[in-house]
Amino acid sequence: MKLRLSIICLALAATLPLFAQKKASAPKPKPFTVVIDAGHGGQDPGAVGSIVQEKKLNLDVSLMLGKMIEEEYPDVKVLLTRKNDVFLTLQERANFVNKNGADLFICIHTNASESREAVGAETFVLGIDKMASNLNVAMRENAVMLLEDNYETTYQGFDPNSIDSYIMFELMQDQYIDRSLQFATLVQQQFSGELKRADRGVRQAGFWVLHKSACPSVLIEMGFISNQQEEIYLASKAGKEEIATAIYNAFVGYKNAYDKKNGTLAKAKELRKYNVPAAAKDSVATPKDTVAAPKDSIVTSLPSDTSATSSTSSTSSEPDALTTASPKSEAPSKPVYRVQIFASSRVLKSSDPSFKGLKGCKHTRDGNFYKYTYGEVTDYDEALKLQKELQSKFPDCFVVAFLDGVQIPVREARKL
Repeated sequence: MKLRLSIICLALAATLPLFAQKKASAPKPKPFTVVIDAGHGGQDPGAVGSIVQEKKLNLDVSLMLGKMIEEEYPDVKVLLTRKNDVFLTLQERANFVNKNGADLFICIHTNASESREAVGAETFVLGIDKMASNLNVAMRENAVMLLEDNYETTYQGFDPNSIDSYIMFELMQDQYIDRSLQFATLVQQQFSGELKRADRGVRQAGFWVLHKSACPSVLIEMGFISNQQEEIYLASKAGKEEIATAIYNAFVGYKNAYDKKNGTLAKAKELRKYNVPAAAKDSVATPKDTVAAPKDSIVTSLPSDTSATSSTSSTSSEPDALTTASPKSEAPSKPVYRVQIFASSRVLKSSDPSFKGLKGCKHTRDGNFYKYTYGEVTDYDEALKLQKELQSKFPDCFVVAFLDGVQIPVREARKL
């Protein structure tokens, strides 16, 4: 009996190290992985504005967002599909998501519209919506596949310009739709909450990159580069920081809920405070750090409704420079209207061909730009007539308003 017990003890002693070794070598649980995709890039600029291209805006915000998550979540694996100006196909982006076993896929994009009045942010999840506007957005974003050789084979006969191709999204069932909607809703709540961006809501559309990504996925349209004022906001450092912070805060809410559901949350993370003043209620801001245009460039569109502090009169040192706007030429406390024809990164001589023979223009300085205007009337309807007359030479011209030499929103001038 004693011998038998001794043998059993020796056997246990011999196997214990093996159990300990197996326990020590047990694989660590897979980290939560988020993939951030900066839309477009390289030969594909995306939507093109007056002062910036979509691909740059998407990349800047993606890099900011990735850094914010890394700083607060050292246990989260943050991956970017691109970190510089390179072209990636839609399928390559989806393959990257699936190869890395992503738990959340965030596509960053910038919107555009034929209407210059379109404004605001919206977040898409996979699906099909009867609204033509949603389909148009999906078609525009999917059209990048046309830049690829043999795209018909790569995308299994999918034609981004054919409505019939989008029927597949109506027939399919997305197993990630609930969690995608959860994150998309959090994003829009951040945009429309403290930031007070114009809320275009959560929408569904047939995006190929979302269709082929096996995880909860959203595509965020940050705003309209085709809107003169919103482009300035999107291109500014302050605007990009606001947007990145909003998406980060949405991630915090999503991750807190995810951890709570999986029983892994030690302490819920807090939302990040916005470091810059909230944008105006109409979703347009005019930050002081407006992006500079290339040297000697002409910008045909700048915001017509800037804040009262964004424009200051400037006097040029050039002997043949155009007349600078002066407060003395305006009746005190009564707004006047002018037509802005373009903006430049430098002061231009009156003989410059950019004016197309137009004489008597004035300029005011706004950050890194000189905004050139023509005419001066006190009646808004007269200003609209002048604008219409100038559109044959300057198609992008628009009406601006001044009060005591300082530019103010046109809507405020009309109230006065």
